[in-house]
Amino acid sequence: MIPELTLIVPFCAPAAEVADDAYRQLTLPGLERLLARARETEHERHDDAYLPTLPHERWLATHAGLPIAPLPSAPYMRLADGGSADTRVWACLQPVHIHAARDHLVMLDPAQLRLEAVDADALRAAIAPLVAEMGIALDAPHAARWYVADSPFGDLIAAAPQRASGHNIDIWMHKGEQERAWRKFQNEIQMTWYDHPVNQAREARGLLPVNSVWLFGQGALLDTRPIAERMVGIDPFFAGICHAANATELCAETLAALPFDDTSAAVLLDAAGKPYLSADWYDWIETLRAYDRDWFTPAADALADGRIDAVSLVLTGDSHYAHYRATRRDLTGWLRRFTRARTLRDALSPLSMSA
Repeated sequence: MIPELTLIVPFCAPAAEVADDAYRQLTLPGLERLLARARETEHERHDDAYLPTLPHERWLATHAGLPIAPLPSAPYMRLADGGSADTRVWACLQPVHIHAARDHLVMLDPAQLRLEAVDADALRAAIAPLVAEMGIALDAPHAARWYVADSPFGDLIAAAPQRASGHNIDIWMHKGEQERAWRKFQNEIQMTWYDHPVNQAREARGLLPVNSVWLFGQGALLDTRPIAERMVGIDPFFAGICHAANATELCAETLAALPFDDTSAAVLLDAAGKPYLSADWYDWIETLRAYDRDWFTPAADALADGRIDAVSLVLTGDSHYAHYRATRRDLTGWLRRFTRARTLRDALSPLSMSA
């Protein structure tokens, strides 16, 4: 038996501009069963379309006992990537691709780069003189995520790259007392990598060139609460919280792979982010259908027959999150006959806003 199963699902609400078409095609019977009678325990409300953090990050930070403004994701990401635990301030320096649209610059989701160690090492070697000249301590435990120590650019207001992806980059540019120093550093890296042999070879292989960097998530490790006794997910911020809180980390592709052993579990289902950010709505719908097959429907069945005591659903769009909780009584109790069932659209529509 699992006393509490928490399913955290980023980017599960369609963008406002495609919502009508998406809801016509989106059939998720397992999720609808859970949502129909679940009780809303939290609903983030704000009117800021340009918050620099992602909704699921804010939920995770709140429930792990971390601040959300600014949100110190980088030291936890570094911990998950294999960096040592220490008390220094760290920020993530992420290699990215920025391209010119008709009248502005757009950054793509860094996951589209598929950056591997050989290319990362060569690009990092190319900027090593610049990094050394500025006295920056750079740690690279992961090919796609590098980290700088001790706030070399002060306290910048910086957006998570997935938050800024797909939009006019001017809106999301870093702000702070040392923003000019940061932009100078960023520009010099861009010039160094422009037409670099690594990027020539990448383009020849049909890959995006790595032509810039993005700094975000600055902070230090703090005392951290586990989201659950057992945590399942490969997102580096989520996995870093797991490590810092000494929770048990587990790999599981389906609910059937989780032990039913009186241990609470939190699962981050984050595969919808990539198709959402690239506006690939077919793959986005297929990803949510896979979630329904592998997690939502089995969770509803296990809740109904008593193998799970309660299911929490943390659902997010591009701007907000909502937390629903369902128990066996909610699904089968007599009160359900006198309450209107919540639909998928009821639950997901308030989670996105046009930006």
